[in-house]
Amino acid sequence: MTVPWRPGRRGVTYKEREDLTLRPRYCLQCSESPVGLQVGRTDQGDRNQLKELYSAGKLTVLAPEPLLPQDPVQIDFHFRLTPQTSAHWHGLLCDHRLFLDIPYRALDQGNRESLTATLEYVEERTSVDFVFVNFQSDRNDRGALLRAFSYMGFEVVRPDHPALPPWDNVIFMVYPLERDLGHLASEPP
Repeated sequence: MTVPWRPGRRGVTYKEREDLTLRPRYCLQCSESPVGLQVGRTDQGDRNQLKELYSAGKLTVLAPEPLLPQDPVQIDFHFRLTPQTSAHWHGLLCDHRLFLDIPYRALDQGNRESLTATLEYVEERTSVDFVFVNFQSDRNDRGALLRAFSYMGFEVVRPDHPALPPWDNVIFMVYPLERDLGHLASEPP
């Protein structure tokens, strides 16, 4: 069931919609990486080269330096499952919203743990108000993803909602982060 999402905020401006045509890119370490991408490079050039922003426990966060709050930026969350494997969540941070691509095998136990660590980082260390997860609408595990993410508190967002980027054939779900009263919406991420 698709529910109307009401963030209590305006939709996106033309400039933001244009910026959101960018999709999170995948890193070479990721099993979902398209062949031929160079480590730390995107088709957007060197200004988006990712550097380690945070590392603690099993979680490492990569983002470009400096983080500019007025521009959408790639942000990657790598969660070490074993010494040889990691779960990767690739995202786009834009105006207090984080858009995460759901990796394949997202329902595996390690990926669930990695999502929890990612959400904790986002809630504790950024000014993000809404986390959107998205996945291709033709995925075989679509039903299981909808059930699992609904169980975790995510809600399906109608496809024509003005806060969403114009990505084709994608299902979005949103998780509003609970903030204390001292949170200022204008703080940079």
